Amino acid sequence: MAKLTPRDGYVKTTDINSQSGVKTYRAGSDGRYEVNNPAHIKALKAEGFTEANLALYESGDGERGYTCTECGFGSWFRKCSRCGHESSAPKTDGD
Repeated sequence: MAKLTPRDGYVKTTDINSQSGVKTYRAGSDGRYEVNNPAHIKALKAEGFTEANLALYESGDGERGYTCTECGFGSWFRKCSRCGHESSAPKTDGD
């Protein structure tokens, strides 16, 4: 399962066309979409959705937090929560 966030926070529902018909996804109370189908995840990412992580990391300030050198996932923690790799080059906390 993946939690995805839309590019525009005002998107409350989105439809995916599939072989079995149209699948409608609705945003949860936190504004994120929970998607289980890998093909649907790929389609939503192609439309600008991103995987939910620590949103403050992606606030436009690239000097905060850590970026995993293995998979590119960003977070506030040195050890990647996605792949487990530990970053050896820490970034600053925005100072």
